[in-house]
Amino acid sequence: MIAGSIKAKLLLFAVFFIGIMTGVLIANFYTTRVMTESPDALNPPDRTQRAQRDINKFYDYLELNQAQREQMHKIGEETRHEFQELRKETQPRFAAIQEKSRVKIRAVLNDEQRAKYDEFRSRMDERRRNGNRDTDKNDHDPNPERGQRPN
Repeated sequence: MIAGSIKAKLLLFAVFFIGIMTGVLIANFYTTRVMTESPDALNPPDRTQRAQRDINKFYDYLELNQAQREQMHKIGEETRHEFQELRKETQPRFAAIQEKSRVKIRAVLNDEQRAKYDEFRSRMDERRRNGNRDTDKNDHDPNPERGQRPN
């Protein structure tokens, strides 16, 4: 019975640890991706400081010693670089798929709709380049399904 309890606790800890590390890595990937597209759009010192504070809290929670902290940091950096390399490899394919989708969408629209769509895409692309992904209240989402970005 005690062995089962210990296994359950270890499993729970492992799931928790994996969840936290996944969250940290995804946040790091997102921050790196956004900052790569537009480094001036964010306030990097605040974001970096906040991320480091959160990581330190996590390390404190795990009660890591300095050597373990350094190893964890090294693992995180290696992973971040791997994500960056993956993004460099896959970005051209994403762009090609996105462009193909836009061509298909434009083919469905009439001239007036196509002009509106082109204007909307232009504004969204400009915002993305500037790092501002928020939409104005007057913008209309051409994709009614929530959670999906318009092409």
